[in-house]
Amino acid sequence: MAGSEAGALALAASCREPVVVDGTRTELAQVVAQPDGRLRYEAAVVPQRTRTAGRWADVDLDLARAGDGSWRPAVSVADVTFSGGGTGPLVTLRRNGSTMTMSWPRGPLPAPTVSGDSATYADVLADVDLVVRATPTGFTHVLKVKSAKAATNPAVREVRFGLGGDAAVGAGPDGRLRATVGRNVLASSESAVMWDSRAETGNRPSAAPRAGEAAPRSTAAAAGDAARLAPVAVQVAGGDLVLRPDAKLLAAPDTVFPLFVDPAWSVYKTKWAYATNNNSSNTDYSVARVGLNPDTGALYRSFFEFPTTANSVSLKGKHIESAYVQMKLDHSWSCGDTIASMYLTPAINATMKASWSTMGLTKFLDAAYGHANESGGCSSIQPDMIMNFSGTTVTSQVQAAATGNWNTLTVGFTARASDGSGESTQDRWKKFFPADAKLIVDYDTKPGVPNGLQVAQVACPASGVLTVGTLSPTFSAVFPDGDPADSLTASWEWIEVPSGGIGTVTDTYPTRKTAPAAKSGISPNTRTTSAAVSVLSGKTYAFRARGTDKSPYNITGSWSGWCQFAADTTRPPVTARMITVPAGPGLKGRVRIESTATDVTKFRYGWDAATKEVAAQGTNPKYAEVDLTALSFGTNVLYVKAIDATLNEGNGSVEFSVRHPSGPVARWGLETYPGINQAAALADAAPAPVNSPLTATNVSWPSNVHLVGGQTATFNGTSSAATAPSVLSTADSFSVAAWVRVTAMPTADTVALTQDGTDAGGFLLGTRMVGSPAVAKWSFSMKDNSAQSSTTRAATQDIASVELGQWVHLAGVYDKPAGKIRLYVNGELAMESAGPSTPWQATGVFAVGRGFVGGAADKWWNGSIATVQAFDRVLVPHDFTGQLATEPGSSGFNEPGIASPVRVGDWDFEAAVSCYTADVSDTCEAPDSTTAWGRWQALTRGSEVAAGYGGGQGLWLDYQYFPDDGFTEATQEYGRSATKLDPNDSDGNGITEWQDTPVLRTDDSFTISAWVMLGNEGMRTALSQRGVHESATWLKFDSAVNKWQFIVTDEDVTTSPTASVRSTNPAESGVWTHLAGVYDAGRKEIRLYVNGLLEGTQAVSFTPMASNGPLLVGRTWYHDQMVDQWVGGIDNVSVFQGAMTDAAMFSFYNSQVPATPGVNTLNRGESLTPGQYLRSDVGNYQLLMQDDGNLVLTQAGFPIWDTGTWGNPGAYTIFQTDGNVVVYTGARVPLWDTKTWSTTADRLVLRDDGDLVLLDPGGTILWRR
Repeated sequence: MAGSEAGALALAASCREPVVVDGTRTELAQVVAQPDGRLRYEAAVVPQRTRTAGRWADVDLDLARAGDGSWRPAVSVADVTFSGGGTGPLVTLRRNGSTMTMSWPRGPLPAPTVSGDSATYADVLADVDLVVRATPTGFTHVLKVKSAKAATNPAVREVRFGLGGDAAVGAGPDGRLRATVGRNVLASSESAVMWDSRAETGNRPSAAPRAGEAAPRSTAAAAGDAARLAPVAVQVAGGDLVLRPDAKLLAAPDTVFPLFVDPAWSVYKTKWAYATNNNSSNTDYSVARVGLNPDTGALYRSFFEFPTTANSVSLKGKHIESAYVQMKLDHSWSCGDTIASMYLTPAINATMKASWSTMGLTKFLDAAYGHANESGGCSSIQPDMIMNFSGTTVTSQVQAAATGNWNTLTVGFTARASDGSGESTQDRWKKFFPADAKLIVDYDTKPGVPNGLQVAQVACPASGVLTVGTLSPTFSAVFPDGDPADSLTASWEWIEVPSGGIGTVTDTYPTRKTAPAAKSGISPNTRTTSAAVSVLSGKTYAFRARGTDKSPYNITGSWSGWCQFAADTTRPPVTARMITVPAGPGLKGRVRIESTATDVTKFRYGWDAATKEVAAQGTNPKYAEVDLTALSFGTNVLYVKAIDATLNEGNGSVEFSVRHPSGPVARWGLETYPGINQAAALADAAPAPVNSPLTATNVSWPSNVHLVGGQTATFNGTSSAATAPSVLSTADSFSVAAWVRVTAMPTADTVALTQDGTDAGGFLLGTRMVGSPAVAKWSFSMKDNSAQSSTTRAATQDIASVELGQWVHLAGVYDKPAGKIRLYVNGELAMESAGPSTPWQATGVFAVGRGFVGGAADKWWNGSIATVQAFDRVLVPHDFTGQLATEPGSSGFNEPGIASPVRVGDWDFEAAVSCYTADVSDTCEAPDSTTAWGRWQALTRGSEVAAGYGGGQGLWLDYQYFPDDGFTEATQEYGRSATKLDPNDSDGNGITEWQDTPVLRTDDSFTISAWVMLGNEGMRTALSQRGVHESATWLKFDSAVNKWQFIVTDEDVTTSPTASVRSTNPAESGVWTHLAGVYDAGRKEIRLYVNGLLEGTQAVSFTPMASNGPLLVGRTWYHDQMVDQWVGGIDNVSVFQGAMTDAAMFSFYNSQVPATPGVNTLNRGESLTPGQYLRSDVGNYQLLMQDDGNLVLTQAGFPIWDTGTWGNPGAYTIFQTDGNVVVYTGARVPLWDTKTWSTTADRLVLRDDGDLVLLDPGGTILWRR
């Protein structure tokens, strides 16, 4: 085993055997390096391993005695303990610091008899045993009723278990149980069932080959194939779990004893299911059945949902060389080979029993033949058999899943042949081991497009022709590849640009010049330089580059764009190097520019072009040193020029990378809503290094100005303000930003933000009257010095009439090294102008809602203000747009930007209840699962809650009232946002009274999203918010073009125009897909995202209508009627007031990609060695100790934070006993620490939202990343 792909590949090659990449392992998936240099992805549907004592161990459910006398499975995903006898809890389940206990209330338990994974407590009632059993994902507790007399015992007719711990247990109308702590699910159960021990039904065929074989018998683990099953009623009452077995089966004269009563608990949703053609059930989940059951006559199919991600490795976007599904056959009816077929199917709609009709067989993939029988039914013992389902169709389908960014791949097994025939043929009956089902994929990452092109070590400009001062230039580029352990070959091609210009160049024209030799052995994502080529002065050339993977794949990536260049040896040479690299974007660094040409008189430098001038110093070399501000996230390229006495200009550049952007030094929300009161709205949300809460005077808080149901700080234009102690050094670079709203065109200067000086304000951000006649403009201004009479420096932009009544984002920036001030409006640079001639410090209070003029408060704001931020650095364009980790030149991190939309609704349907009768209390509803807004989804009759995305529950809609239950009634099914008028049912009528409510201000920026599983064709709407006649927005499937679509409406009339954007790629049915629509009012556009990636953008010429109707899930309101009924699944509906950036959306999507629960805590004395990690339960966050010595926090494999300690192989992290968390080299030299020595810190916790915190025993945060 090795911690990284590179280490595993090297070890596999030297040892000539496969090596597991430890850093990729989850309970279900892993990557295995092969001796020939390939990487193989393996995925399962039942947990294969779990982390224990900081290391991975294979699941081993055999019970072992603990020191306190209790019994525990040796290795299990579930932290479960069984009683060793006595009065303590029968079962204790722990997860993430929370506990659920179950106790036997009828006296002390006897010492159990333990066998394998089971512990039996004999005769807890007369002739009744109690059996507990560890399962791969949890436990079961089963009453074994051994006689008819025992079945008459009232204590058997009503079985009670005492509940304890901090988990709350509740029962749904379908008999499923859920143990929750707050909004988190600790464990859940399937519907409770009971079964008898009948072994024969009389239906078994009399075929001779099967004469010696008996039907499998019932045990406490599962029902036999011929057993009779009945539901068990469940109730939680008086702190007890109450089970009421079916009275008919208890008393039936032909009931075969022993009889078993079981609810099975799990901390982890299963990834496989079965379906039967007659809706019959089976509780034996140790095998997956396929074909005609010889005991019951039911046809079985089994379905398996394989994940496509193994921690930091995902198949998404990969090249699939080959793929197959491996199944282990336990039993076959036939003693000879018979067929089983594998099909692509929709995502599983319910577990453990899926719907036969919903789980259609979408596409035939492969067939395999096999037989196995160890029960004596054949002339000889036939061992278990491996059956592989492979071939080009399987590989092509896995490639389609990778190309489509699927998170899972679901396949189904059936006894039918490829033409659909023979499914009822008896000799095709089989049982497979679900724990041994595997998806095995040989994959590779196609090399990315080279970036950072250079000629003669000078960066290529975005456009135009670069002139270099040599006739023997080299070519250079960065060659990206998603496989960090890969080895690439770099190749170049170059041309002389024809007279028609670069636009006439094709892949075959003009003739290519002799290329420099390709270079092999290149590490991915590094720069490589070619050998020199010969060029002539006076001609224009161009080059491009591409990368090729190593053998055995040899996949060649796409060409880069062309870089044009020319040579002129009269140009003076020039180089640049960083003396001080800026610590992050918007922060200061220092560069030295040099030339060996002694007649150079000056230099120029700049980011997009070298335009700023500085005099040359020295003699040989000539040089200049200048301060500058990094204006990009990730890679920054500074262009430089040297100018000699005859005005010849030589070109050069320097490239450097910066780390993450620093956050604000102060931040105030200025909005109240459920969970946030006025004190919290005025509190400093970024209290380090100094906590600076605001004190408000005469500020009002009207409702629905920005957030539906929220209140926003509003200022009266004469006396309203909020102040905090000074937060900024205005003599240095700084930035301020806020959302502002005015309802009328200003007629005088007004100020939203300032920091008081003694006479003038240190800056003013707001509006300014300019010119004659005066025109109102957005403005950021500073004074040349502290006197009010000094010169005003201002950056402005006209206020458009359409911006009145709308929220506008303003940001003012002072860049001291550049000597500039900048104004950004809605994230776009509005104006840059000269800054103050003499930077000076304003030491007074930071004020919101007023200015400071002539030594007094003045220029009062008349309007609303929200989300004020202050920074001790320059804000740069990426702060407003964000940056994806996959963008060329990024820092490798997904950076969402400074704007954070407010989540105003979230429905994950985990606590939702299906709707059999509309409006019955505690049914037909789905609570908001995350926010405190208290808005529900009220569900209509027929709406079903079943298997959702990622293994939890989701909403399933169709036109039929529970068809699997045998009903044929047609229904109109959807959900709508509403509040409960009488949540406590004070009148006792058992009916919920709903008040429909909107969720979004649809005339302002918003984001709507959901996971959807499209069931069939037709116009289908997943989300919308309705008005009187039309919906303001909707997210849908457009069957006319087979694409996803996002729409906004201009006015609430049936003749209103709309604006829409469609997906680039076709929609996939039967696959869980994440859809998101964004209306960005500032940029006047709508955007559609599919699986976290931008698929389309459309300009919008109008402001969408304001809608006061409810948010609809599964329908839309169009031309005064409900249309577009969704058919299929909908899950994890999340809506935000505000527009997400591309990077924010990608991070949000990744946070919902399913990940198996992991160890999320590092305790005192524990360490992380290379390849080891912590992982959040949800959110897909991982803290990994890399082989290179860097401790990195990732989300779905994309880094979001690190310690910056790369380049130290063998380094490790340890939580010292003094409370300090330290990264050490292998020689124990400290590289990084939390600086928490001599504290009471006792645990480092990776939370589900990606927050990494160091806590003391009381939960106080002592350090946060």
